[in-house]
Amino acid sequence: MRICWFLLAALPALAQNAGQVAYSENCAICHGAAGEGGSGPDLTSAAWQASMTDADLEAVIERGRPGTAMPGFAGRVNPKELISHLRALGRTAIRPTTDLQTPPISVSNEQLLRAGGERSQWLHYGRDYTNQRFSPLNQVHRGNVTRLAPLWSFQTGTPDGLQASPLVVNGVIYMTASWNYVFAIDARTGAELWRYRKRLPEKLKYCCGPVNRGVAIHGGTLYMATLDARLVALDARTGRVKWDVEVGRVEENHSCTGPPLVVGDRVIVGMAGGDYATRGFIDAYDAGSGKRLWRFWTIPGPGEKGNDTWSGDSWKTGGGATWMNGSYDPEFNLIYWGIGNPYPDYDGDVRTGDNLYTNCVVALDPETGALRWHYQFTPWDVWDYDGVNEMVLVDLKIGGRERKALVHADRNGHFFAVDRGTGEFLYAKPFVRVNWAKGFDAKGRPIVNPDALTNYEGVEVCPGAAGGKEWNAMAYSPLTRLVYVPVIENCAIFSNYGAEAKKKGLPPGPSGFRYLPNQAYGKVTAVHADTGEIAWEVRTRTPMGSGMLATGGGLVFTGDAEGNFTAFDDRNGKLLWSYQTGSGIRAAPITFELDGRQYVAIASGMAGAIRGYTGPGAPWMQNYRSGGTLYVFALFEPGASTRFHGGAKR
Repeated sequence: MRICWFLLAALPALAQNAGQVAYSENCAICHGAAGEGGSGPDLTSAAWQASMTDADLEAVIERGRPGTAMPGFAGRVNPKELISHLRALGRTAIRPTTDLQTPPISVSNEQLLRAGGERSQWLHYGRDYTNQRFSPLNQVHRGNVTRLAPLWSFQTGTPDGLQASPLVVNGVIYMTASWNYVFAIDARTGAELWRYRKRLPEKLKYCCGPVNRGVAIHGGTLYMATLDARLVALDARTGRVKWDVEVGRVEENHSCTGPPLVVGDRVIVGMAGGDYATRGFIDAYDAGSGKRLWRFWTIPGPGEKGNDTWSGDSWKTGGGATWMNGSYDPEFNLIYWGIGNPYPDYDGDVRTGDNLYTNCVVALDPETGALRWHYQFTPWDVWDYDGVNEMVLVDLKIGGRERKALVHADRNGHFFAVDRGTGEFLYAKPFVRVNWAKGFDAKGRPIVNPDALTNYEGVEVCPGAAGGKEWNAMAYSPLTRLVYVPVIENCAIFSNYGAEAKKKGLPPGPSGFRYLPNQAYGKVTAVHADTGEIAWEVRTRTPMGSGMLATGGGLVFTGDAEGNFTAFDDRNGKLLWSYQTGSGIRAAPITFELDGRQYVAIASGMAGAIRGYTGPGAPWMQNYRSGGTLYVFALFEPGASTRFHGGAKR
């Protein structure tokens, strides 16, 4: 009798084991090892589990779902054993604390305007329209940051790393990954709420990795620009597509990797492709319908102001991509957007002139797209000093006078301040080693060093093609009046085998650059916003490829290419805390508060390289196939449990 009772007691476990075997052999390839979803839906979500009765499941297992990739398994598996395992997966999955149905996700224009005061939300790529990346949260501060510990992590399971700054809305984190994935994640537990993957065509044309840097939100809709140059609107509660419209064409070398900017009822979006023969633009779309409302061409056509800065027909394919995000000032009602390098990058002989509006900041009317003013950081660029880096809106004190300005750390190695109402040049100060320019005239035009112009033999120029700062975001603290900049110190040999070399009958060769081995490194640098002078700097072993976050707790958070997530004292650069994430960091940190508790988050996972870098840390810098993990940290309280689960996705 004891043997019989033992067998009866073991039957549920045996059935579950048999169900697990059946699941692993037949289902895991599409639905994930733990049912968390892959090419097939998430089978552990409470909504899915509740929507399917055992009878429904048995029918699907037996017959499949016609018209989908779900086959039938009649005669191949025992449905009851498999259903038992599926229910067990649902019971053991991490449950979200956020109910997306109550209240519904909805972000108003007013919330977007006052996003800088939102403690529980992170509503823009740069936190608010100023792009300052400053949070007043101070629960985590200089005195207790050593107690900061990982609370949970979320593995995307996608290749090619992460570069996005997530949004946080009503307790939900919205994060994108390479290849145009979007994840909705419960901010308290790390449980996945939904995921979306854009189906991309086989034919794509993009530079520097299949990355995506984030979404924008308006009302209950998320907006993502995609690698195949489209703008997709998703329901923030479900991830379902509302509309999908064309921004550009792959055949014309267009793609999109940057986060959109929502201003009023308009979604403003830039494009990538300036490293190929193309003509750049900035677009505005109706947030409700996806209808294109205006387009600003970054390279003027015939009859337009600035077209005469391009020789011949070079304007037709002159580059000028707009692949990062913009800022917005509601007082002036102006959008500020950085514009990238001209094409071809290194051969200026085929495009003589200043090449407007490449390497400029342009101020546009959000209603019409009309140009109000521009300032050019690098006229006739032959070093790939892509001018897309963010514009940070700051009120400065210059010469005893208050100036409403924007500041910008350009790849050409100078830290700029420009009046954001008029475009008047205020100052430019080098923050890395610079030899391409000897200074600036009174109107802000650089005085170019003729010895730095590219030629057939090759010439050493500083900074190199990585620039003094990449696209990774800097941060400004109104408490210290310092701007915190992720810096790259590098020089390169630039060569031009283009038009002039061909005229002289010289042997053919590649136009481009090569780095000087083992000379590049990074710095975390603090700059006085009012003067552009350096306040302090901390040298890092590898070039800085992560963004910055400044907080009311007197901290500056950032990451590096070797996977270290770090916190510095914002006054002097003293390293206060560090955590090794296990993969290189290219994204920027964010912070938010829920239920009275401050969280700090970073997306880790190398996506692409800082181009041509061959110094220490190069294996991390060049790992294109790295996956991605979102880490969320909070202060560790003795005796309190955490939900950190070893990097597990669920």
